[in-house]
Amino acid sequence: MKIAVWLARIIAGSTFLLSGAAKMIDPEGTLIKIEAYLTSWGIAESVPSELALVGGCGLSILEFIIGLLLFTGSLRRSTPIAATLIMAFMLPLTAYIAFTDSVADCGCFGDFIVMSNWATFGKNILLTSLCVFLLRNNTKARYIFKPWTQWIQIALAAIFMLIIGIIGYHEQPLIDFRPYPIGESLIDNEGPQMTYVYKDTEGNIREFADDELPDDDSKWEFIEARQTSAPSKKMLALFDRNLGEDVTEDVIAATEKQLILLIPEPSAATAAGSYTANELNYYMTDRYGKGAFIAVTDAKPDAVNEALDLMMAEYPVYYADPKAIKTVARGDMAVVCLTNGIIDWKRTLSSINLDRLSDESANVATAYSTDGHRTFMRLTITLIAAELLLALIGFIPGLLRLHRKSTHPKNSDASQQ
Repeated sequence: MKIAVWLARIIAGSTFLLSGAAKMIDPEGTLIKIEAYLTSWGIAESVPSELALVGGCGLSILEFIIGLLLFTGSLRRSTPIAATLIMAFMLPLTAYIAFTDSVADCGCFGDFIVMSNWATFGKNILLTSLCVFLLRNNTKARYIFKPWTQWIQIALAAIFMLIIGIIGYHEQPLIDFRPYPIGESLIDNEGPQMTYVYKDTEGNIREFADDELPDDDSKWEFIEARQTSAPSKKMLALFDRNLGEDVTEDVIAATEKQLILLIPEPSAATAAGSYTANELNYYMTDRYGKGAFIAVTDAKPDAVNEALDLMMAEYPVYYADPKAIKTVARGDMAVVCLTNGIIDWKRTLSSINLDRLSDESANVATAYSTDGHRTFMRLTITLIAAELLLALIGFIPGLLRLHRKSTHPKNSDASQQ
């Protein structure tokens, strides 16, 4: 039974840990998913975004803490109850979206793992079963952390989650699971690779690439087209505000270095951001020429004109799908730096310190670059080390008592008489 309990703890705990961390890394992505649920229920306008954001982050922190407690056997009675209560809400919810297909995916693991609605429902049936099993049997196996250290364990986990969430919201997610990570091209110039199957007059089958297709009057007869690579998930396309034409290839990488200001919702533009944006525009235009700084926003003419007046924009502004804008970078106003169309870094506009560009030798491609993966690993290793130290500290009193008994056996025997 003890082995079964530990297996259930590890499986359920790992799932909760992964679910909470993946969503907290990208708080705005979690908010987008919550708003998709609210829209499908027709109550999106009734729930403030701030409340939805706090609720999403709170749920992520709770999931992570419950996962850690399950994984280590802490709070053996309370933790399975909390986990079962969460699944009592999640299981009917995922059943609902599986049958109605009201949202594209549940968002259980953010953008890290995207599961179909039916796969999510099946996963939650298994997870609920494990939680119910632990509800009845969790006390039959020991714990790793002493009871008096378990609340400290919770505090450490909460601090870890708050740190990665704050960084993810105010700068950018530490780990980017979307199609536009640092080091990738901002646009997809090639699209999916295709091969074309033909048959000749003698019945021979042959595949041709795009650049070697046979002439129409040749002996070859077309049969089918086969896709040899997955279609790109990149969907950013820029349109001219006046003509409505796709100008993506003309605008992106128009200069060697380029900054793109992303504003998915024009009404979110602020006067505070106008100064930073204009200063960046002056810096980039002076160094790299026209087109080195552009803005991209949603196609809402009235809202855009109002935003441009507020920001006193002196740079070109283009339209794009707001979903695509949010996929590229998070934040009401974000900046992406490109070198020949390749992403160097991306940050929220409010996190940019203009003093870093005051030096004439400053390089815009590296001035605001960060290594989110390394930061996340350092934070994770710190949490693991702190938790291991806490577990060790919890066993020290018992070890000391054992040491006293071994060094004073006579006193111990006398006390027992």
